Amino acid sequence: MRKLPALVLLALLAACKPAADKPAADDRPPVVPDVPEAKLDGPAAASLSVALDGAGLRFIDKTSGKASLLAFGTPRKQAEEALARVAGVVDDRSDNDECGAGPMQFSRFDAMTLNFQDDKFVGWFLGDEAGAEFYSTVSGIGIGTTRAKASASATVVDQKDSTLGEEFSLGTGDAAIGGMFAEPGQDAKIEALFAGANCFFR
Repeated sequence: MRKLPALVLLALLAACKPAADKPAADDRPPVVPDVPEAKLDGPAAASLSVALDGAGLRFIDKTSGKASLLAFGTPRKQAEEALARVAGVVDDRSDNDECGAGPMQFSRFDAMTLNFQDDKFVGWFLGDEAGAEFYSTVSGIGIGTTRAKASASATVVDQKDSTLGEEFSLGTGDAAIGGMFAEPGQDAKIEALFAGANCFFR
């Protein structure tokens, strides 16, 4: 019976032992989304490059330098097949009935999205995402290009009072390419480029 108080004391000490610290919710490592790797694995990827154009997308033969334009107005099936020859299989198709330009459908190839209305190619949008490095204008302007560098090879026109932020255009008129800088200043980098009809709300 003399051992009983010692056993009780051990039990009490065990009960008072603080529990191991659990990581707070904010201390847990972030969950990284499963984003597919950017690809340029279409059957013609080795021989063709894709240049951004205000009238569509321009496919350039890497050997001869010859170019052909995938123009706005091209049927959707033909436009998708043309880009798939370079960019690989389409990643996603979606639609939005409430775009400022009217109902629109989209086909996304990594960072590049083709826009469609009435089953016709009407615009494109290039975001700052994996795969954006595969696209640029013929003068080399693409995602990540600074304002200073873009201005050295093209006319950069700021869109005053734009609701989209630091919006600008490369060139003027119907063939201009639109874009957005990440911030003001000459060192600001391009974070989006687009042409034709897009799903913007101004």
